[in-house]
Amino acid sequence: MSDQDKDPVVHSSLSKHLFIWSVLLVLSMAWGLYDEIYGIRPWKGYEARFEKLYSQYLATAKTGEAATERQIKSSPEYQRLDREMQAAEKASLPEASTIDKEVNENLVPKILALNDPFQVTRAHIGSLTYEIEVSTSDSHKNSLRQEIQKLKDEVQKIELPGDPPRMMKFDEMAALLQKMKDDKAALLQKRVDVMKQATTLRAQRDQYLSDRIADASTDTISAVQNSLANFDIRIRQIHVKDVDLVDRCESCHLGTREPVVLTKAAMGGEEVFTSHPNKEMLKIHDPDQFGCTPCHGGNGAALSSVEKAHGYNKYWLWPLHHKENIDAGCQQCHVKEIVTEMAGTLNDGREIFRLRGCMGCHRYEGFDREADEIASVNQQVRQLEQQKAEWLRDVGFKEQKANNPRTSDADAKKLNAEANDLKVRSTGLDAKMEQLDMRSHELVREVKKVGPSLKEVRMKLHKEWIPVWLKDPHAWREGTKMPTFRLDDDEIRAIGAFIWQSGVQGDLPQQKPGDPEKGKEAFETRGCMACHSMGEGGQKQGGTFAANLSREGEKANYDYLVRWVHNPRQRTAPYCTFEKKDLTKADYDKHNVPYVFDLEHDKCPNDGHQLQVQQMTPMPSLRLTEDEARDIASYLMTRKRTNASYANADFLDDPNLKNVGLAKVRFYGCAACHEISGLEEEQRIGTELTKEGSKPTERLDFALLGHEAEREGWYTHKGFFEHKLENPAVYDQGKEKAKQDRLKMPNFNFSKPEIDAVTTFLEGSVDASVPSRYFYQPTDQRQDIIDGWWVVRKYNCMGCHRVHTAQTTIFDTLTRYQDPDWKDQKPPTLIGEGARVRPDWLMRFLNNPALSENDTNRDGVRQYLKVRMPTFSFSDGEIRKLVRFFEALSSQAEPFIAEPVDPITVHRRAGGSDHRAGTRHGSRPVYQRRRALPEVPHDGRPEARLARDGAQFHGRQGALAARLDQAVDAEPGDDESGNRDALGTVPARWQPLGVRRPHARELQRIYEGPRGPAGAVHVLVHTGRAEPPAVERGELGKLR
Repeated sequence: MSDQDKDPVVHSSLSKHLFIWSVLLVLSMAWGLYDEIYGIRPWKGYEARFEKLYSQYLATAKTGEAATERQIKSSPEYQRLDREMQAAEKASLPEASTIDKEVNENLVPKILALNDPFQVTRAHIGSLTYEIEVSTSDSHKNSLRQEIQKLKDEVQKIELPGDPPRMMKFDEMAALLQKMKDDKAALLQKRVDVMKQATTLRAQRDQYLSDRIADASTDTISAVQNSLANFDIRIRQIHVKDVDLVDRCESCHLGTREPVVLTKAAMGGEEVFTSHPNKEMLKIHDPDQFGCTPCHGGNGAALSSVEKAHGYNKYWLWPLHHKENIDAGCQQCHVKEIVTEMAGTLNDGREIFRLRGCMGCHRYEGFDREADEIASVNQQVRQLEQQKAEWLRDVGFKEQKANNPRTSDADAKKLNAEANDLKVRSTGLDAKMEQLDMRSHELVREVKKVGPSLKEVRMKLHKEWIPVWLKDPHAWREGTKMPTFRLDDDEIRAIGAFIWQSGVQGDLPQQKPGDPEKGKEAFETRGCMACHSMGEGGQKQGGTFAANLSREGEKANYDYLVRWVHNPRQRTAPYCTFEKKDLTKADYDKHNVPYVFDLEHDKCPNDGHQLQVQQMTPMPSLRLTEDEARDIASYLMTRKRTNASYANADFLDDPNLKNVGLAKVRFYGCAACHEISGLEEEQRIGTELTKEGSKPTERLDFALLGHEAEREGWYTHKGFFEHKLENPAVYDQGKEKAKQDRLKMPNFNFSKPEIDAVTTFLEGSVDASVPSRYFYQPTDQRQDIIDGWWVVRKYNCMGCHRVHTAQTTIFDTLTRYQDPDWKDQKPPTLIGEGARVRPDWLMRFLNNPALSENDTNRDGVRQYLKVRMPTFSFSDGEIRKLVRFFEALSSQAEPFIAEPVDPITVHRRAGGSDHRAGTRHGSRPVYQRRRALPEVPHDGRPEARLARDGAQFHGRQGALAARLDQAVDAEPGDDESGNRDALGTVPARWQPLGVRRPHARELQRIYEGPRGPAGAVHVLVHTGRAEPPAVERGELGKLR
């Protein structure tokens, strides 16, 4: 038989093939089962390990907590609370038991018995009612209504427990059922009222216990252990329905919201099981309402692998934020803020973006808003003036035509009416322009440049220093805001020549030398070091808000420096924002107007629009005398390196270099940070970064490093930002580019924490993927806090003052103020400021801290302090924002309710005592708080008790402001203590006056004249018990 005739089924065996395929099928099934159970469901293993580790930890934790709990429960205070609670329960228990018996044994069984027949009938009536609603036949509807009425009239036998059977219709059943339910509700409410005292006392007792247990109580641990007994392995997910968000993160991160704090060590080294690091954050961002991924990023629905769940694959656009950038998720909802609570890294990134000048080149919505708004206002004014000119031209044409003899009377009347209408409308334009000018008046005071003005470079700098600075600012001054541009020598020469030659000319009075020693003392004590630092390397002390002045003497002109120190806002020439030019004396002479420009003379003589009459710097005036300014300037001129020398720079006067330099200055965007003549209206040269975090990765220009970034795992937004910030020229590597085509971003020499902070800010700058209800857009006092933080950051108020409890001021870090004799010289804390001073007073003080129009060389309050509250020349809008900010921060809409003051009696006028409630020896009433003040716990030490007593007056957070001088601002002529319990100290130098430390509850401030505090002295005298010791004015003056 040939092979072709063989039947393959009969003559060939398939057993080998079937065996192989059977084995493969079994293996596939085994692999599928394994993958189903363990492979694509790793969360099951996580949950099993969590249950085991958690149970083990709770067993050990319960033992430790039990000992702590026993100790607390044995304390006298807990025992007292427990006795009061038990006594209250015992007193209310009989009545409560009677109510429980009536409800549980009488009403509930009857309600259940009556509910069944009632619900059956009601369900039948409901079905018939539905048939009526859908029926189209009137006759059928009527028959159904009759059937419903029969059901209601049907009498049923009702048997209620404890009652004889009764016959009832449907309406009678409904009425009785409702009555029993009402009776039940009334009894339950009565029980709540009866047990109210006991319930309140139990809550107080339990709160006392929980406040003293760092972790969970034994009851809590027991409850968790009971829940673990029924622990089931399942997917745990959050579903936010209105955005169709599904997050299953807690299927692995099971300890996130556990009541017991779980650490990595407690959970066997598995960090995935730890508690959320910020429980307070979860209270205001409930995961059930917000989810997890809107804040943290990642793919919340994925569970098959850690990589996919965290979004670390090329198919997911929103990967999990790394630990150092975890605050990035806050930005999309808190985009209008400069300070966001509990987001320190993000706040640092915003501040770096603002303070280091990033916003000069890159627009970011909300930052540098004043510059954008003033440009908009000027543009609107130009458009309105153009519109007005067109209308007035039309008025002339219409009136001319109306007066033409050939025009008919009707047409002339119509033309005159149209002309009059245009005149009226032009008046409306005048009103709009006046409003815009008023806004411009505010804006020119609010707008600030990141860097100093370069218009006055010829007056303030040695020109030999300019090329050295342009070459590498960080080499000359470590930590400067000015970044390092990659300039060649020709660019340095050209830019320097343009800056030098474009500077305005001005006459400076020749200043006599000052005293450097006095200047050093003033520099270190007046408050300069809150912004400026002195010293280099490890010797550096002071703030970083403004420049380090250790080498100021190498670059500055002494005469200009004296003027700057005396009044930093003084300009050599005013700038007209409308005409876009610096005005000269000739502009004023044309209109026979004196060449005077200041805040009182700030209108352009040419067009009447707003002038910029101040330097656009945040540096305030310390209201120094000219001699004090000379002393400080003389000290700064001594700050130089002994071997400093600079090459000749006469090339800066070469006119041929000026035009080349102009092009370079525009190319590098110097006018973004500096005020430069002729370039005041220059636009930003960088890309807008408001939504930079949403840009697709493919649109980020990794240049030739794209493949390397993919191999090394940094082909992400985070990787792009970090490499760019570390080395802004990194993406030019290997590129053949002409100089003008290379990347222009300069090097800021950011540290690693600074890079992390800015990266966090940029990663969070995204198109929000969450609904608008997520956005933080308050309309109450919280908006005042947002607005106020912008002003506080802008002027570095936190360099001197504590604004929130976790903050350290620059004065806290200065060596001088570690001395006990100098600690009392620190500026006052502003915590709770809005609850301590009147708004009208605070507005006046912020506008004029001297509180005097004539004697400005002083502090209006706390005149014993050497550090001085400067004059910032705030705009009215900024002052309002600050006042509302402090009020809102103190959670108090109105700081005080003033009690009426009785007239001073004849007896008081004669010098006698007339101490009545609500008045004091002085002129001002004792102000009352709007709300009860918190009890502040203390540890029994005298100093702790004093802090507690101060806190009782100063309100919540007031413990940090217990010193009277740091807690109360004052008006001239008033005793401003307003406090009978605040405590102060009596220095030894006052002992010759007979002043001793009296009773701790007696206080009165000694003051001289209208308001001259005698040094830092507080004499403890109660207004109702004693008078201050008799001290002559001369003696007070000697001891100051």
